[in-house]
Amino acid sequence: MPNPAKVTGTIWRLAQPQRRSGPRMKPTTINLKNLAIAVADSNAFVRRIVVGILRGFGATKVIEIESSTALHKILSAQKIDMLLCDVRLAPQGGLAATKAIRRDPGNENRTIPILILSSDTRDTTVKAARDAGAHIVIAKPLSPNMLYDKLAWIAFNPRQFVDVESYFGPDRRFKIEGYPGGIGRRKGDRIVELTAESGPALQQNEIDSLFSAARMGQSE
Repeated sequence: MPNPAKVTGTIWRLAQPQRRSGPRMKPTTINLKNLAIAVADSNAFVRRIVVGILRGFGATKVIEIESSTALHKILSAQKIDMLLCDVRLAPQGGLAATKAIRRDPGNENRTIPILILSSDTRDTTVKAARDAGAHIVIAKPLSPNMLYDKLAWIAFNPRQFVDVESYFGPDRRFKIEGYPGGIGRRKGDRIVELTAESGPALQQNEIDSLFSAARMGQSE
């Protein structure tokens, strides 16, 4: 098995802003420094890769979780800003864990952004994740560009939460799988470019505000 330290170092280099072809646009950057992010995956090697990518984006508060049982304990004990959860998280599965989070009105983490990680991104899987209350599905294996794009999209495109008898979660009238590589953006979507920075990143209070809006399902 590859040395975890070397893997993390490799991911760090890959996670640096990269240039894209086409017209140059002013980049929008996000700063994850003060956000508490949980990474729930039963595969320790995958967790290291995801954590490495997040640290490459500046995240400093990343919690590794190996099971849905541990996930529920952590979410009951502390505030989390965002959850990346594998669809096959043992022993219950990521979608069952998502439903449990959304359906617990006493849990302060009920409205956190939840990103489901899955190597199966067929329509049936995407629909199941959407109906469980997930914000978005991200295809495995992850790339730094893809994950950054999804994180930025969630931050800049908050959705209202729906609370009905059979469902609690972000508005499902939305294509949860997103725009791979930028294809299929709607006219109203903000453009997020992974290019060399031409200006300062958003201030931390602005980032906190954006992700708070994502948690609460508020529109700008």
